[in-house]
Amino acid sequence: MISVLLVEDEPEVLELTRLFLERDTELSVDACLSVKEALRKLNTKIYNVIVTDYYMPEINGIQLLKTLKFQGIDTPLIMFTGKGDEEVAIDALNFGAAFYLQKSENPRFQFAKLRKMIYEAALKQRTEEIYRENNICVIIPVHNNEKLIGPILESIPDYIFRIYVIDDASTDKTPEIIRTCAEKDTRITPIRHEMHKGTGSSIKSGYREALRESMDIAVVMSGDNQMDPKYLPAFLDPIIKRKADYAVGNRLQAPQYRKDFPRWRFFGNAILTLFTKIASGYWQLMDPQNRYTAISRTALERIDPNTIYSRAGYSNDILVRLNTQGFRAVNVNHPAGYPVKEGSDSRSPSYYFRLLGLLCRDFFWRMKEKYLILNFHPLVFFYVFGTLCILSSLFLGIYALWGKLVEMEPLLVRATLALILLFIGSMFILFAMLFDMEQERNIGAF
Repeated sequence: MISVLLVEDEPEVLELTRLFLERDTELSVDACLSVKEALRKLNTKIYNVIVTDYYMPEINGIQLLKTLKFQGIDTPLIMFTGKGDEEVAIDALNFGAAFYLQKSENPRFQFAKLRKMIYEAALKQRTEEIYRENNICVIIPVHNNEKLIGPILESIPDYIFRIYVIDDASTDKTPEIIRTCAEKDTRITPIRHEMHKGTGSSIKSGYREALRESMDIAVVMSGDNQMDPKYLPAFLDPIIKRKADYAVGNRLQAPQYRKDFPRWRFFGNAILTLFTKIASGYWQLMDPQNRYTAISRTALERIDPNTIYSRAGYSNDILVRLNTQGFRAVNVNHPAGYPVKEGSDSRSPSYYFRLLGLLCRDFFWRMKEKYLILNFHPLVFFYVFGTLCILSSLFLGIYALWGKLVEMEPLLVRATLALILLFIGSMFILFAMLFDMEQERNIGAF
């Protein structure tokens, strides 16, 4: 049942609106002809939603909204008025109104829309209450982000309990801006690195602080304004509902984002994504390079932030450790904050080769830890035999070519044997991947 407080100074409109809303058995409506009466009711009863007119004899709807905020009443308010203009709507939304709806000559349409807004406002309020029941923190690594860090901090929703801003030895005005924001918002905890250590080290510092203060969920957002806080619920819900332990953003569902990607970087990301899937065992993750993530405290405690790779590639390393411990991961679709333009990518080829090296080491570590030490699965031997067969086929193929070109020996027998070994090795590798995918389904990742 959703309890609604309806405030309207015109008796006929008040009664008509009440009758329509009460046709829905899920809505319980208390009607008031004045703001004073509404405030008295609010002192004695908790409502899920407030619906109020704008122009009223005592105070207008905006003033009522300010009064509620001053009294600490955060009940969602819908401005439902027959008079007003675009400026009134903007003021209402800026001062915290959940919705603004102007009355029209079509009562059936406007009341249906009002009812929908009531349900949406009540659901949003209940969702935020659930978020507040959990200690949720946001970790923001920054380095010389003086133009963006202020707006980012101001946009973090109220249901976030703590905001860790890790300043990685910025040389511009970023530290001063962080301190100024922290004075206004007590949720902000500044953490400074005196030496530039990289994004991975900044994330590790934030994770350590989150564990120290017993945060239930830790969200990572970048300091370059690519990650919109309005998508936070999509990252939090799977973890709160225990459908996943780790949520990873996915920008690649947006065709425009793929179109604007520089070709070299798109190719590099595609290769890294493939190798990350093989190394981590999370075959369904679409954008593992994405740094917009959320992790549960249980998962964070098990992987131990101190063991995470400190440089670029930390996000890939985290996935490997999570899969090894049997935690579930989920994709979360969201648009990129801005399209990537040609020339904006500072990643050199050496970056990709270094990260590929990390993924190879992580793959062998996961095979050992997950399938030999913590548990046992024969897919390890499929990978081993497959690799040996493929290597043998390559050596045999080279030997066959040498014999043909130098010693003028027949090519058919040796080449045929090399192709058979290549085929057998490929089958071993593919079956190993299929077994690994089956293990992912068993832990519920999707």
